[in-house]
Amino acid sequence: MINTAALFSTAFLPGQAGFDTETITGLAEWRLDVPVLFKLLIGAGTQAVAWPIYGDGEDCPCVLAAPMAQAQASWQALSTLMDRPRDAAAIVARSAISSLLASGQAWLILDCVQLIAHDIGTPEYAAALEALRAEAHALHSALLRGDRDALAPLLAAGSASPATGYWSASASAQLADVEELDAEDVPFLQGLEVAGWEEDALCYAVSAAAEPDVTGLVTPYGRWIVPLSQRYVDLGVYYADDGWITFATADASDAHGVLDLNGTVVLPPSPGALYVISPHLVQRIAPDGASSLLRLPDGALLMDGVDNICQRDDGLIDIERQTGDDDERNVHGVVDTTGKVVVPASYSSVQDFGTKKKIAIVSQRIAGRFLFGLVNSQGELLAPCQYEAIDSTTTSSPPKLHKNLIFAIDAQGLACMLTLDGKQAFTPRYPPAHHLRGVAVQSDFLYVVNDGMAWSMDFTGQLLEQFDTVENFKAAITAQLSESIGLGKKKPAKRRSFTPAQILVKADREQLRALATLLLLGDAALAARCVDITLEELADDDPEEEYEGETPEAACFFLLWSTAADALGHGTTLDWKSVDEVPRIARHIDLPALRDFSWAQREDGDAMAEGLAAIATHLAPHQLRLVNLHDGEDTYYLGVVRAQDAAAFSKVALQAALRPVLL
Repeated sequence: MINTAALFSTAFLPGQAGFDTETITGLAEWRLDVPVLFKLLIGAGTQAVAWPIYGDGEDCPCVLAAPMAQAQASWQALSTLMDRPRDAAAIVARSAISSLLASGQAWLILDCVQLIAHDIGTPEYAAALEALRAEAHALHSALLRGDRDALAPLLAAGSASPATGYWSASASAQLADVEELDAEDVPFLQGLEVAGWEEDALCYAVSAAAEPDVTGLVTPYGRWIVPLSQRYVDLGVYYADDGWITFATADASDAHGVLDLNGTVVLPPSPGALYVISPHLVQRIAPDGASSLLRLPDGALLMDGVDNICQRDDGLIDIERQTGDDDERNVHGVVDTTGKVVVPASYSSVQDFGTKKKIAIVSQRIAGRFLFGLVNSQGELLAPCQYEAIDSTTTSSPPKLHKNLIFAIDAQGLACMLTLDGKQAFTPRYPPAHHLRGVAVQSDFLYVVNDGMAWSMDFTGQLLEQFDTVENFKAAITAQLSESIGLGKKKPAKRRSFTPAQILVKADREQLRALATLLLLGDAALAARCVDITLEELADDDPEEEYEGETPEAACFFLLWSTAADALGHGTTLDWKSVDEVPRIARHIDLPALRDFSWAQREDGDAMAEGLAAIATHLAPHQLRLVNLHDGEDTYYLGVVRAQDAAAFSKVALQAALRPVLL
């Protein structure tokens, strides 16, 4: 979605008799910002009102409303101060604005909901709306006193100026979601070649048959973001997510510029290629290969001679300066998304910063070796690049913390711990006992070598306990690692499965009805119907199909549960990773007792076990028990039984070789 401001006209305000969302007329809009003209037209007589096209805004003030008569008077007063239109387009635009404001509706609405980065109804939202209201009042006051300086963006505005916005007599993007329509149903697309739908720009990419290389962008409601008359080529719409579109012109296809999502040129074309890096940065590569980093939208030069600019997992941006020698001698640095230098380009590598402790591992090539150090998020060197290794999960990760200390191996191969300010916690004396750093460092001690023996050593450098020879220690660790990743284990036994005929032969209707009745909270008639449906489907099934289960009875019950009970809202299947589905369990198991369930005590790191326990706790006062029909799998087959039926359910399930877990 592209955040957009819009002006609407309506005969009545929400809450007044006669208000009807079907009679709202869209007048004007502008993507990404609120134009100065929109604010001026709302003016001094504005009030905050509800706006029911937003669910949260049905009963809560979220837009600004002003009498249309005031808006008309403001436009007439402004027109007398504005420069004479310089071209036909400007004359038409001013005439259109005058006509639309005189459309007969009593109220003008400014909808800026999408441009306020807070939820409707919050104090922050109300404050932002009030700030916009104050700005509108100030502009209206400037108009009344004829303050040309305050009104400067409007007085020289052309027909397509960001100060005035886009005006339309027939269409508004804000009355409905903007989405792709069948091109055959859009009249103005007829006769054009539709290259495709550009989701990030919410536009069709189109061209005329006579000039297939010239591309335009037009919305489904007819707003031309990039008119074909501009004769633009090579549109880089894949940058629209960052708010920009790169382009060249048909007459100079090797020169590129930047448009915003309203189609306004923010960076005129110049020779070379452009690559948008972030909402605030673009890289220009000149025809001779020279690279520079420019700021958007003004195009100011931030940095020359930078290459291989790319986003990092920590939200920052890597930059590289080529030294002219081999790649290993190139230097790297980090900037933020606005281009501010975080780490100067003087390192061989800069790994990601941690999310809590803003520390990163850096490296430098020294005497033919890559040695590592630590920097903070201000770019200050905490630990000099004098370490053979610093502990991290991957070659791009931040340093791993162990009780706020960082494991490192110095240039002489000795193990030590570094404090968060880069100092050594003790003088290194012993090498690590294993080449895998994840083995060498434990939760509160290290494995090190002393006189050919493996020892444990605490984080202050004190030896604790001798284990074995280094060779035996390494062999034991290797065996443990092999076991943990499954090497040398026997292959798991193949799971049993049965054909429909095999299941039907063993199907015990009474046993199935008993289980189904318990799982359907005592509804015997519904249980009997579920059993009938399941067995009928099995009889009509592909005879070569196979279903898993320890026994045919178990396989049959899983079919009963999945095809009948689950479909009726009495059970569900959740993957072991589906923790986010736990708070929405009522969507999966449609029982009154679960409709008010919430997982209020959820914490970071909580897994399905904690989530299922929370559901079970919630069900307990309702005299209900949560059931996982088959334990020990990656999938949970969930149902609910009455507490009074729990023992009977377990007994019948065990007879069918099921192993349910009651929570």
